[in-house]
Amino acid sequence: MNKYSLYSKEKKLKNMFDHIANKYDLINHMLSFGIDFIWRKKVIHLLYKFSEIRIKKILDLATGTGDLAILLAHQFKHAYITGLDPSDKMLKIAKQKIKNNFFEKRVQIIQGYSQNIPFRNETFEIVTIAFGIRNFQYIHHSIKEIYRILKPSGILAILEFSQPSNYWIMKIYYFYFYFVKKIGNFISKNHFAYNYLKESILSFPYCNNKMNKLLKYHQFNPIHIQKLTFGIVSIYLVKKK
Repeated sequence: MNKYSLYSKEKKLKNMFDHIANKYDLINHMLSFGIDFIWRKKVIHLLYKFSEIRIKKILDLATGTGDLAILLAHQFKHAYITGLDPSDKMLKIAKQKIKNNFFEKRVQIIQGYSQNIPFRNETFEIVTIAFGIRNFQYIHHSIKEIYRILKPSGILAILEFSQPSNYWIMKIYYFYFYFVKKIGNFISKNHFAYNYLKESILSFPYCNNKMNKLLKYHQFNPIHIQKLTFGIVSIYLVKKK
């Protein structure tokens, strides 16, 4: 895929997330039966467990409506969190949530892209990405940027859908996505959005071992890899060398 095609797709994705922003949380929580909150809490728990230094600054990429950024602020009480996302309408909702949780002084939200992170080298102790890395159109550039802005021994935590290895779970998984597409389309009135959700998960090339290889290629050391809920999502914790 050439650079123009990637830019065109990236712009289309931004427009899609802008369009579904007001119903994004409702649909995601409903379609995951509320388990997405538990998955995010697990990421927070693991980050707290494996953090060996005092955490001062955290970057949450593809922050969306800010759920993970707020959980990070609750757990890391002395840290400043920055949420970055291309969708200004998603960020508008995130800002309201941050205000509702009284975190305006510790959580800031900015619009931007992962392949061009607007911070100096070695700024953050932690970078997180929850259900966003499969949307990165310049994934190698993005991971290089993450490496650049992480401090030495800083941690990158990725929470992303993966594909179960069990045959019967996989069958149920495919049926579930048919359900997701129908319900998501009905509520959001956006056919492209939830068709894209299904296709982006099932066609994402960096699942499981391939994700490990990708991160190792970019000089990250795996410290904890964990599958959740029959392998439909995975957490990857890696450390900057």
